[in-house]
Amino acid sequence: MKKGFTLIELLVVVLIIGILSAIALPQYTAAVEKSRATEALINLRHAQQARIMEAMENGVGNASDAINIMELSGGKWGDTGGTYCTNHFFYYFEDITCLDAYRCTPKADCSGCKNGYEYDIYLETPHNGENWNAKTCAATTDVAYKVCKGLEGQGFETYDER
Repeated sequence: MKKGFTLIELLVVVLIIGILSAIALPQYTAAVEKSRATEALINLRHAQQARIMEAMENGVGNASDAINIMELSGGKWGDTGGTYCTNHFFYYFEDITCLDAYRCTPKADCSGCKNGYEYDIYLETPHNGENWNAKTCAATTDVAYKVCKGLEGQGFETYDER
């Protein structure tokens, strides 16, 4: 009696593993991207709270006043002070009411994105006693569109720019 597996049995096992990995890999990629979007949302909400606190304490100021009290994680400030970069996002805070997180590979000097962006998460911060708070997500790829659609449960409006 021979011991071992036949070639057909080995090919069937390889085929099953291939099918399972083809199913699992896109789901894994989407889950990783959703966690990156959560990182961006946390940083944007910290920035938004800093803006609101600055306005409550000192009246409406400029963006650089609030930047001094922002506690963001995982990156560095750009030379202008109104931009912040992590490995996966470029944040733009130079306008007093608008907060942007672009999913991209930031430039080394943190002045923008190297080759365009996959999606943009945008928050508007109320000022002067106004009561508005726009939340949008603009997607340029299929995976980014899924991320933006996932944010709709948190009140974000999705823009399809694919």
